[in-house]
Amino acid sequence: MSHDHLVLVEREGDLARLVERAARADALAVDVEANGLFAYRARLCTVQLAFREGDGVAVAVVDALRVPVAPLAPLLGAAGPRKVLHDLTFDARMLAEAGAPLAGAHDTSVAARMLGCAATGLAALLLSELGVKVDKQLQQHDWGRRPLEDAELRYLADDVRHLLPLRARLAERSRALEIDEEIEEECAYKLATALGPPRDPRPAYARVKGAQALDREGRAILRRLVAARDAAAEEADVPSFKIVASEVLLDLAQRRPTRVDDVRAVRGAASGRAAACVAAWLRAIEQGRSDGDVPEDERALFQQARPARRELAARRAVETRIAAWRKAEAKARKVDEQVVLPGHCAQDLAEIALARGHAGGEAVAAAIARIPGLGAGRLARYGGALAALATAALPSEPPAAAT
Repeated sequence: MSHDHLVLVEREGDLARLVERAARADALAVDVEANGLFAYRARLCTVQLAFREGDGVAVAVVDALRVPVAPLAPLLGAAGPRKVLHDLTFDARMLAEAGAPLAGAHDTSVAARMLGCAATGLAALLLSELGVKVDKQLQQHDWGRRPLEDAELRYLADDVRHLLPLRARLAERSRALEIDEEIEEECAYKLATALGPPRDPRPAYARVKGAQALDREGRAILRRLVAARDAAAEEADVPSFKIVASEVLLDLAQRRPTRVDDVRAVRGAASGRAAACVAAWLRAIEQGRSDGDVPEDERALFQQARPARRELAARRAVETRIAAWRKAEAKARKVDEQVVLPGHCAQDLAEIALARGHAGGEAVAAAIARIPGLGAGRLARYGGALAALATAALPSEPPAAAT
C-alpha cells in the first residue's frame, strides 16, 4: 500500500521485496514503535525504515502486528547497510526480541551529546541542525491500535525520513573536531549494553524506592504485593503502574492493614483499577506475614553495609580527581567531556582506583584496558594518564613511591 511516497508493509511478500531493495542502500534509517504504555508486555508494533533510492528517499512502515519482522535480520545485522537510529537502546531490545537484532548501528543522540548539543531529542536536533519541524504529538500513542490512520503514518515516516540527513550534518561537525572514533566507540558500547543483561538484576520489589528501609516482614509483604499487582496487570493486559503505583505498595507494606477499611484508608490503594484488588492486597499482606522474610537467596539484596566515612572520602577524592582531569583535557582539546572519557568509563576507572589493593602497575593497566567502551583510541591517547589517576594515593594512603 502506498501513501504519499510511503510504503506500508503488511504482507510477507512485500517485506521480502523491501529487504531486497533496502539491501542495496549504503545506509538505512531505523526506528520502531511499541505499545509498552498500554500493555502488560510491550509488543513491537511497527518498524520504520528510510533509505536513499535513486534520486529520492524511500520510506517504509512495516506493520509488525501483521507480518513477522524476523526477515529483516540480514538487513539489520552486520552484513546489512550501516544503520542510523536516534537513541537506539529501546529499538535494539525490541528488534532483538522480534528476531532481527541490530549490528553496525550509529546513534545520532550519542553524536549530538558528544558534540555538546544543548538539546539532544530528535525533534530539537532536526530543528536546530536541519531547520525541519516535526510533530511529536503522537509520542505516547497506542501503536497497537489498527488500522493505522493517515496522521499516524505521517508521524511514523517523519521519525526516519530525516535521520540520514541529520547523521550527515552531525558527521560534518564531528569530523571537524576529529572525534568520529570516540562517537563510534560509544555507539558500539550503547548497543552492546542494550543487548546485554540489565544493569540492575534485582527483582522488581527490591528496586522499589524505600524497600531497603523495610524490616524483614515488611519486605516479605512488599514482595507479595508486587507479585499481586503483576498478576492483576497481566490479567488486565495493562502496565503494572496503571494498576497501582509502587509507592502505594510500599505504604501498604509499612502499615500492614488487616481489614478492607484500613486498605481503603491508604491513599491510592483502593481507587481506579486498584479498587478491584483490595482483597488481593489483604491476601498478599497475610502471605508476607506468614513468609516472615524474603527467600534466603534474595536476602543479600537488603544487607548492603553503609560505607565507612573513610571509604566515602576516598571515593569522593578519586571521583573529583578524575573529573578535574577530564574537564581540563576537554578544555585543552575543545571537545565535550564525554569525548575524553564517557561517564560510565569514569565510574569504572574510579572502581579500579578504589579496588586496586596491592595490585602492581601492570595489573592496573590491564584493568583499564578492559574498561567497556573505552576503546583502543582512548587507551592509546590516555592510557598513561588514566593509570596515573588510578594509582595516585588515596586520602588514607601515603603517596606512592617513585619507581
